[in-house]
Amino acid sequence: MNHQNHFTALLLAGAASVLVAPAARADAIPVTGVQLNPTDAGFEVILDTPNGVDPRVLRTQFGNTLALDILNARLQIPEGEALERDTPTAGIASVEVVQQSPNSVRVLVTGTETVPNVEIVESETGLAVAVNTRSPVAEPPAEAESSAPPSGEEPIELVVTATRTEERQEDVPRSVTVIEREQIEEQSNQSDNLPDILGKLVPGLGPPTQSTSTRTQSLRGRQPSILIDGVPLNTNRRDFQSLRSIDPSAIERVEVVRGPSAVFGSQATGGVINIITRQPTDEPFTASTSVFIGPNFSLSDPSESFGGGIEQYISGQVGKVDYTLTGSFEETGNSFDAEGDLIPVGRSQGLDQLQTLNLFGKVGVDIDKQQRLQLSVNYFDDEQDNPTLPDPIVNQTPEREKAIALDVGDFEIDKLPGREETVVNLNYSNDDLSGSQLQLQAFFQDSTTRTIPRDNRKTVFQSVSRTAIKSEKIGTRLEVETPLFENANLLWGADYIEESIDNPLTIFDPETFDESGRTEFDDIDEAFFAPPYDLNTLGLFAQLQWEPVPRLALNGGLRFEQFDLSADDYNVLGSIELPPRLGADESIEGGEVSFDDLLFNIGAVYDLTDNLSAFANFAQGFSAPDFGRILRFPQAEGFSVSESVNVNQPVVVDNYELGLRGNWDNVQLSLAGFFTYSELGNNVRQSQSGPFLELERSPTRTYGIEAAIDYQPSQKWQLGTSVTWVEGESNPQNNEEGFIALSTREIQPLKVFAYVENQTLPNWRNRLQLLVVGSRNEAFEVGVDEFAIDSYTLVSYISNLSLGPGTLTFGIQNILDNQYFPVDSQLQDENSRYAAGLGRTFNLEYEVSW
Repeated sequence: MNHQNHFTALLLAGAASVLVAPAARADAIPVTGVQLNPTDAGFEVILDTPNGVDPRVLRTQFGNTLALDILNARLQIPEGEALERDTPTAGIASVEVVQQSPNSVRVLVTGTETVPNVEIVESETGLAVAVNTRSPVAEPPAEAESSAPPSGEEPIELVVTATRTEERQEDVPRSVTVIEREQIEEQSNQSDNLPDILGKLVPGLGPPTQSTSTRTQSLRGRQPSILIDGVPLNTNRRDFQSLRSIDPSAIERVEVVRGPSAVFGSQATGGVINIITRQPTDEPFTASTSVFIGPNFSLSDPSESFGGGIEQYISGQVGKVDYTLTGSFEETGNSFDAEGDLIPVGRSQGLDQLQTLNLFGKVGVDIDKQQRLQLSVNYFDDEQDNPTLPDPIVNQTPEREKAIALDVGDFEIDKLPGREETVVNLNYSNDDLSGSQLQLQAFFQDSTTRTIPRDNRKTVFQSVSRTAIKSEKIGTRLEVETPLFENANLLWGADYIEESIDNPLTIFDPETFDESGRTEFDDIDEAFFAPPYDLNTLGLFAQLQWEPVPRLALNGGLRFEQFDLSADDYNVLGSIELPPRLGADESIEGGEVSFDDLLFNIGAVYDLTDNLSAFANFAQGFSAPDFGRILRFPQAEGFSVSESVNVNQPVVVDNYELGLRGNWDNVQLSLAGFFTYSELGNNVRQSQSGPFLELERSPTRTYGIEAAIDYQPSQKWQLGTSVTWVEGESNPQNNEEGFIALSTREIQPLKVFAYVENQTLPNWRNRLQLLVVGSRNEAFEVGVDEFAIDSYTLVSYISNLSLGPGTLTFGIQNILDNQYFPVDSQLQDENSRYAAGLGRTFNLEYEVSW
């Protein structure tokens, strides 16, 4: 396939959008001059703008610094005339005006002891920032904390919704990370694969996999619950691709609450990753267009690695109705390692030769001041055409040997490998229902994940075949927040989900496959990898938030959870005749099974000083095991559904956590330690019967330390680092001396991420970042993993330049061109799956707001 031909139309469309954009709306507001004038109350900063222009200004506070972001504005002054003044008056440490991003100007005012009192007023020549040093510090208006500012640009470091209700981050008694839109845009220049973005930025989460799968990307050694605007995406029959369900261009922020949680229901034993979609603006119309080349463009073979995409964002408000629309399309080329060799697909579906389409829309109406109705739809489609297959000849070498690509030509198959998902989400909210706040949600999700066909004739499947996981889900959620007494609120409600799961095994004609050179796939039969089943989940919860004294916040609650599983009579693997060595009964009696449990959590946050707080937390998580793996091969004769499932009870995890959070003028830090334990784990081991994983249900414990620190030595420099160390063991023999290391599939190695960023010029910002993934030998030494994990280091670079009406972004991944193997590749027992990581790659993007 010629990617350059496919991409020509995309480039033309993108170029047309960029050229038309400035005509569709006036350019960004020019700031042609900056002045600092003394006043009777202190001083004022004057920004000269055209007459009649009323720019939007957003406030953000950190430490003793107040940041005012003037949106859709650009400095148009000589570099030497930019404002940067130390100690302009008593009580003020510094004041500075900078081009914060290509489309926003930031005014930074830092107090010596407290946050400055600042007002925005009009002046004859534009906008004036009045700083009053003779009166008490002004508090933000009350409505600023209860309603989101226009365009969803609230200082999200202050509010977290992944705990079900809006809470200030400093009041949450557990580890929380919030990834802002600006960070998502920046990291998208390296990779627009969301699991890879979060794998760098989120402490506790496994390192990037450079694939569509998160099989080896756990959160604190366990799997997290993935949500989009509160809609749970995980399927019980895990496909490990739920994080790849939306393009980063449609995301406003990502909230990660680490550690088990029953607050959002099942499947959250590792924590919650809540993806918040783009928010509507209060302007009649605003839009942006991005065109990019990359992100896997390699000089090893420019034509084969060539790829790119286009992203479009539109938002606005008409009366009481607001809307947000995003659309993106990307086509990737082949991937090359540091030795210049083509990278074949390893165990998981790769990111090469992908065509990805994402369409997202959101429409809301304010019924009145208290009531709002909102509907959103997200459609995501990944197709891999054609996957770069590995050559099985390397499996004949007994030594460890890198996977090499097999040139087989174009695939001829009815449905290409990939993932397709649709999510529909309807929300109703009432901010004052007899004194309580009510939120009612109803949602629908339909997803299908199709794997790459494989020659499985020498395995238990005895065929050329491939699997698919199909899930259809409907659900509803009710949340009510009721004030009880002063500084105390009770959040209570219920959620209910019905999920239907199919896991078919499509069988292809082996003669056609052989005669075509492994490129043609004609369907001749369909069995199943796991039998179809239904899973219904009911949850009832109540959560109390109370501040008994000014420096102490308490949080605790209960949740009742119930699973109902049902499956019809079936034969193991459907129509495939089972070999005697499998040890499974061919005919399995269907039936229904129910589980329930009552879980609780309690936590506290105490402010040691105005800048430093400590928190402690105990929380229980509840998760159904992957019932598809259990029903696939019942390991005893005469098993029925009820017998095989009853011996595989749900996972109940006890989590203990202690931590510190600090926020000073130019330093922010977090430190946490945790320990989790479950009587029955949900761990997997490589099967000896074929190319699949099997469950291991045994006592499991995980523990670790996470630390992060960010430092701003000046207004132009930022640097920081985060460190994640996690370890864990299981007890397969269930005895006192039997704990052995968990596989690296569950416990990823030490991860260190660091960055340094500089605002080199008012319109030019540069960032250098480092990712270190450590070695891990514990599972190899006890025979759990077949190979030890070697460490590797990656350095990358991102540069943003305001150019013309838009922003030019340039990125380099793996600057040093290191040859390495991602963790997932190093775990594979076949050389044909031992695929190298990306070599030095380049990305170029241009974005225009209009």
